[in-house]
Amino acid sequence: MSDNAGDLPGEKVVTPAQADSTPKDKPVKKDRHLYQIDFVRLVTFAGVILDHVILGMVPYTAVVAQGVGLVLRYTRYCFFALTGFVLTYQYRNRELHAPSFWRKRYKLIGLPFLVWSLFYWLKKHYDGGGVDGVTGIFSSVHDLELAVKSIAYDLITGHAAYHLYFMSVSMQIYLVFPAVLWVIKRTWGYHRYLLALSALIQAWFMYQMVRGAPTALFESGVFGALWRYLPVTILPYQFFIFAGCLAAYHFDAFTVFMKRWRWFIVGAGLATIITTLVYFARKANIATGMEDPAAGTEEMFRATNVFMLHNAFALLSIICILYILGTIWQARRTPGSTPDTILRKGSDRSYGIYLAHVFVLSEVMSTTRAWTDLSLFWNIFFTYLITIVLTVALVETLRRSPVSLITTGREREDWRQQRPFESALIGAGGIAFGVALRFCGNTSIGSLIAAIGALLLLSAAVVAYHQLSETREQRAADVAAGLAADAPSQVNEMDDPVTDAPVDQYTADDAKPVK
Repeated sequence: MSDNAGDLPGEKVVTPAQADSTPKDKPVKKDRHLYQIDFVRLVTFAGVILDHVILGMVPYTAVVAQGVGLVLRYTRYCFFALTGFVLTYQYRNRELHAPSFWRKRYKLIGLPFLVWSLFYWLKKHYDGGGVDGVTGIFSSVHDLELAVKSIAYDLITGHAAYHLYFMSVSMQIYLVFPAVLWVIKRTWGYHRYLLALSALIQAWFMYQMVRGAPTALFESGVFGALWRYLPVTILPYQFFIFAGCLAAYHFDAFTVFMKRWRWFIVGAGLATIITTLVYFARKANIATGMEDPAAGTEEMFRATNVFMLHNAFALLSIICILYILGTIWQARRTPGSTPDTILRKGSDRSYGIYLAHVFVLSEVMSTTRAWTDLSLFWNIFFTYLITIVLTVALVETLRRSPVSLITTGREREDWRQQRPFESALIGAGGIAFGVALRFCGNTSIGSLIAAIGALLLLSAAVVAYHQLSETREQRAADVAAGLAADAPSQVNEMDDPVTDAPVDQYTADDAKPVK
């Protein structure tokens, strides 16, 4: 019988003391992750690869393709706006300890930049002279001195490959960001004027960069060198970086503004893009009508130049429209769905994909350029598709390898949760398929596939060695932990703007909340 006359039969009675001791549900953390930035980042990385395909395959007479390439030039400015945005968002309400900040960021971006610069530098020597071109670097003291100067030059300028300038500029952004944040936090109320000044400086740079040195001072000496290498410095991108910083610093107001005026911004942006393309079409017709191909190529280059001031308005419009689409994605995304998983995985791999895609693209284009029976559209399509697939395969392999951190900016996938025997089978299949393709199809794509398979096979062997070295109990615990683990969550996680690596750990040095 119940101790209380009013209790129902079979009903469990909880006393006040028991109620107090009953575990309460943990409060759900507020999701601070900017999923709209993941969307913008992934689309932009995909866009820059397509832009590089067009640059590598399309003649200047292909007006439509060149127009698409012009639109895709937004990717350059978008990368830098994202960098300023995410860095400021992380530290807008927190103190920033510069040495710790630099140590974290340069580890994430600097090591892969160094490794890939060396790789592309050696590849240039190999492409120029085969194995002898590489071994010739060490043939004499003089050759070695020249090699050291050459790699030093490529590391400073980001010229080891045509896309690595972005890494060089990003490291410059990291260098000055603590000072920029200091200025932003101490000039409240004056940000609109600073942004206007930044826009004027940006306009001056863009106007002068396509017309030559403004004065004789910039034709020689230190200032002459600065002017020649201006595209690999922070200066011609400072407005987009600073605009990203201010948008993040006023994130709540910026979000309200973008939501309230989204359709007006989209409409005005589309009108700007269409107007720019109409003007481009006129310039392109002039270029294609020139008798001298060299002159036509130069005219088309000017028409699609990312530093032409009149093009900047369309490129800025694309960035704004893309951000709005990202906010719509954030509002409608279903956590754990297939699109959400693809976007999360893509963001995680995006930095590695950016670093590796030029290598893959060069191998793919060495074959697809010979596919003259295909129309230009289908040649671009297949080149792009093959490049994406093989680049993703290469980065997935690197993420499972011991060299993941120094090649992708992310730690290796947990070896305890990997399936080395499945990886070994896939790697062996890749080697077999690649070798067959290389000898039967006479294409370097086969060599690339075989190399990716060999790397996966080697990584699988390393993982298998670690797993087989565990005791049965340890292995069972690892498997159980993997099965019980939730899907990776980005809740309460802030990511590095370039590598997408989580760096939001509060430490005593660099993450003290601002009082």
